[in-house]
Order: sequence, then structure tokens, then C-alpha cells
Amino acid sequence: MPDNARQGQPVWIDYVCHDLETTKNFYTQVFGWDIVDQGPDYGHYHQIMKGQHPVGGFMQAMNMDGSPNPSIPASWTTYLHADDIEVTYTEAVKSGAEAITPPMAVGPHGQMAVIADPAGAGVGLWQPGQFSGFDTPLTPGTPVWFELMTVDFEKATDFYRNVFAWDLVPVPGGMNYSTHGAGESAVAGICDASDWTDTSYWRTYFNVESVDGAAATIRELGGSVLDGPEDTPFGRIATIADPEGARFQLQQNV
Repeated sequence: MPDNARQGQPVWIDYVCHDLETTKNFYTQVFGWDIVDQGPDYGHYHQIMKGQHPVGGFMQAMNMDGSPNPSIPASWTTYLHADDIEVTYTEAVKSGAEAITPPMAVGPHGQMAVIADPAGAGVGLWQPGQFSGFDTPLTPGTPVWFELMTVDFEKATDFYRNVFAWDLVPVPGGMNYSTHGAGESAVAGICDASDWTDTSYWRTYFNVESVDGAAATIRELGGSVLDGPEDTPFGRIATIADPEGARFQLQQNV
């Protein structure tokens, strides 16, 4: 992760599923990850590693008592850096976010919380303690970009600007898309997706050596290719759903 993460910068991702072993096998084969159980002290939360690089978290959908919860959909969650998680969480709720998980300590590693933004997208907050977040070496099997697909662009941009201090920079090209930071200093984006989806959500792009090769493996393992692969100014891209329906993006440098 870049040093001195700014307020609102993505610093962690995690994944919730129902069939833990099947989805672990899926992601291990697609990205070459090691997915390591952190033990009972952390509710058997798993850490995703790509070589020596922490990538994210991985866990089974469950209730607070540890029993399975089939009502929680399989999904990826993006966590944004919070300089002061109590202040940011309180301001988010005052600004129209839905309170989902209030700030709580994760051992000595830091504090986390989860909200749904005013346009309905779930997003996490992370204030570091001993752990600042993932590594982003921009190599295969690691996350390379993060973006909010929102059904209400104006509401979303106001919220992230006011609550997370996003420095919003419009991207030229005829569509509503703004980034947090400009050019090479940009760390995430907000896209007006109202023409494509009825639900707001965050999505992560993972770099791969070959989008087409990864897409073929994904189909063999029970996942789906929802869009692409296609060449774009940002590399070769595909939209993926894993066997439980959770979405993510593939990105190949070209």
C-alpha cells in the first residue's frame, strides 16, 4: 500500500461467501493465492496472500454467534482509510449512510466499521493500528483499482467528498466518472452506473497475466464472464462473477 494513506483511500478488501472450501479453491486457482486461517481468536477470518503480499480477507457468512447466515449475499467489500474512525463513522451516518457495523477493534491490528452509503453501496472503514492494509505492487494476483458503481452519482460524489475528503477530479470522455486524486495519484473512482445497474456497489480490479486465460479457468471452475474481455485505454478488462455470484474485474496490462 502507498505510504501515508489519505483519508478515503482504499486500504483493504474482504470477501464473504457460503461454501468456504469451494470458493477458496476457485480463487486459489484463478489468482494463485494462499488463503490462511487466522484461527479462533479472529473467528476463523482468513488472510489472502499473494507471495509475501497481503491482498485481503476471506470468510464465511455467519451470525455474530458463529452460526452460518445464508441471507448474507456473497460479495467483496472495499475498506477506506479513516484517520479517525469514530469521527468518520459518525459523520457518515449523519450524512445519510446506513449504519451496519459500528467501529470495533480487530485485536491490535486496527479498527473497522461498515456502512451503506446514501446510494446504497456497502463500504468499510479501516483505521490502522499495527496493520495499515494491503500491498498493491500492481502485479498479477493483486488489486490494482477500486471503483464505486453508483445509481446516484450526485449523491455519491457529495457523500465521499464531504465524509471521506475525496479530492474529486472529473475524467474526460463524455461519461460521469471522477477519481480521488488526479492522474497517477488517483486511488479510486466513482462511476455513474445508473444506465447499467439498479444497485450501487464497489468493485475491485485484479491484475492477471492473461485476461483470456483467466476467463477460461473461471468458466471451468463454475464462474461466469459477464462482460468482455475487451481492450480499453486501461488494459484488457473483463467482468466476472464467481460461483456464488460475487462480482469482480480482471485487468491485464497491454
